[in-house]
Amino acid sequence: MEKNPDLAQVIDGAGPIAGLFVLLLAIAVFLLWRNMNKQLKKVDANLPMGPEDEREAYDEELTEEAVTRGEDEQG
Repeated sequence: MEKNPDLAQVIDGAGPIAGLFVLLLAIAVFLLWRNMNKQLKKVDANLPMGPEDEREAYDEELTEEAVTRGEDEQG
């Protein structure tokens, strides 16, 4: 089977392009990560609870009551 020198040249020349592509992706991920951290710091921790948070708090309250009742019945 004959080797195709043109194909080998194209493959060899793709290394720097692939490296540049990976570098650009890494820079993009870093910038997105940094921006997300800034946005998360802006979130107000004193926001009112949403419906999902209220249900979760109610479930936790019921679980604590059940645990207390179980401990009282055992001891």
